[in-house]
Amino acid sequence: MPKPKKWTADDFEIRTSTIEGAGMGLFAKHSIAEEDTIGYYTGEVITEKEFHDPERPFSAYVMWVCRTHIIVGEGPKANYTRYINHSDEPNAFLIVSSRWKTARFEALRDIQPGEEIFFNYGDDYWE
Repeated sequence: MPKPKKWTADDFEIRTSTIEGAGMGLFAKHSIAEEDTIGYYTGEVITEKEFHDPERPFSAYVMWVCRTHIIVGEGPKANYTRYINHSDEPNAFLIVSSRWKTARFEALRDIQPGEEIFFNYGDDYWE
């Protein structure tokens, strides 16, 4: 099996999601192999204390890596991965490393060109 590839923003297209009412979605421009890295979730990094600050603006794009490293995926530091929408039948999953302070999306299966990228947000998101 070939070594998994790391894709970049140029390998994806952001356009209207196939999910009605979801806004924009992320779509593959190329064939993506199972285990390939779709990208790293990026954004403003805040601490748990900053997260709970009542003055902090609300964001639905929050990725909790650890108490000292929470990524808010909006604004100038965010990237294309913020457009990955939820599905109960995802084609990608999230790998979070508290040691390396990263959140990375990886393909669960082969993804075809034009296919929208989805991952399961998990039960905590909906609470």
